[in-house]
Amino acid sequence: MEQIARDPRADFLAVYNRSIGRNGRTALLYWLENETDFFTAPASSLREITVRDMTDRNAPGVRQLSEAEEETVAILGLLHDVCKAGVYHQETKRRKNQETGKWEDYLGYTFRDPFPLGHGEKSLFLITRHLALTEEEALAIRWHMGAYDDAVKGGSRSMTEAMNLTPWVWRLQEADMCAAWIDERSAAE
Repeated sequence: MEQIARDPRADFLAVYNRSIGRNGRTALLYWLENETDFFTAPASSLREITVRDMTDRNAPGVRQLSEAEEETVAILGLLHDVCKAGVYHQETKRRKNQETGKWEDYLGYTFRDPFPLGHGEKSLFLITRHLALTEEEALAIRWHMGAYDDAVKGGSRSMTEAMNLTPWVWRLQEADMCAAWIDERSAAE
């Protein structure tokens, strides 16, 4: 079966422009496109998870999402990782070639965060400079790292409280994990 080449930037823009209609959307997109490396930095199946979650098992067919739900899916799926803009820097590195035993140069990425606010926290900060979020969206973005979040690893129970307030928290976590552990690995094979 032939693979069709996808353009992630075009896919992002199509969903963004179709689904996000809030005030500030143009300013946020301008910032992402012109003042960050968001579309080139190494950078998640939220809609499918949401539809699956919201569809009554006994109902015929699949539940259709409302316009507001589609917008939330787009915001969460597209923007939860804006904190990654400007933190991956390409540079020449050295490694020992396992076959020849000789040292060689290669181009790799180094992570340097000029504004180390925290992963979810930084995404929230950067997004809300341009676009208002609902409380549920803010909680989902803040806690999307799940068990990998430093506050959770330190014993904070706030993520559990956020999950009790809205299913968007665990939906985004599940989608992000699917993207990292299934989608991206399948694409690499």
